Amino acid sequence: MNKIILIWLITLIAFSCSENKGNNETKIVTKQKIEKKSKLLSNDNFSKSAELFAKDILKENIRIHRFELDNLNNPKHLNIFQSNGLIKIIGYSNKKYPKKSEPNYYEHFILFVATYDNQENAQKAFNQIKSYSKYKISESKNLAKELFERVNSLNVGAKSGGLIVQKGKQVFSLVETCRNTPIGGKWIDYENKFLDYILKNGDGDEIEILNADCGNSKYHVEKRKASR
Repeated sequence: MNKIILIWLITLIAFSCSENKGNNETKIVTKQKIEKKSKLLSNDNFSKSAELFAKDILKENIRIHRFELDNLNNPKHLNIFQSNGLIKIIGYSNKKYPKKSEPNYYEHFILFVATYDNQENAQKAFNQIKSYSKYKISESKNLAKELFERVNSLNVGAKSGGLIVQKGKQVFSLVETCRNTPIGGKWIDYENKFLDYILKNGDGDEIEILNADCGNSKYHVEKRKASR
């Protein structure tokens, strides 16, 4: 074989191998970026955790509600979630309650989950709700109409009790009542059971919550950790 042709073939093979290696490395880096982005996206979505909690509490009696955001017949409490970036609101209730009508009031549900388009908007929505919690029911009469309605929508839960928290792209409102918990035991234990589901099974995170017990006139800001 001509020496010049041999050198040319060796150079061509070497270049081809180098190009393939470069392409493979590019594919690996691209794949790693996609996997990392996918992991980040999944880590800020806790709607599945909420659904697992609801299934744990309600078992075969779980009923899932997907609310239309512009439906005027939605439970009044859902007005607290109206904010920029709101995508959907899901509610969970017991098929056996109420017996003779469709669930439409705060206490007919065990949990509401509002999902936003990103974590920043979810945090802003939670901060808005915190601002509503400054007012007692008796103090809301002189407020501007929209703020008055939001405060009253929030304090529907304050009368019977509830817990509101933001994690990732979700804002959660855990429903409480002046009766027993859906599974028996103390309400504080029920609250912590819920928080365990959204705090990555006891990863040590401390989280800010709004909490109200039966008979409270408004929600109070607290810090809470997962219990297990």
